[in-house]
Amino acid sequence: MLNDWDDIIQKTAKATNAHFAEQLSGLTRLTNADIESLILDSGISKENLADTLQVVKDAGKSNAEKATAIRNIQQGVDVLVSLVGKLI
Repeated sequence: MLNDWDDIIQKTAKATNAHFAEQLSGLTRLTNADIESLILDSGISKENLADTLQVVKDAGKSNAEKATAIRNIQQGVDVLVSLVGKLI
């Protein structure tokens, strides 16, 4: 029974991650695979990734304000480093 439960949890988590990646890729130029890779490479949570991308896209903030906000998001800087690594 425990193995069945673990299997269900793993399948659900995978489905949730895939759904999150689909939703986020629809809002960005990133693919589902890019988003899943960012999460794995940086260790950022889905919520923190969404927060980080929201800060980056905020046209009302200066770069200094964005930098301060991203430093306050756990693994926010890590995900940006991973993202830049994919671009260059």
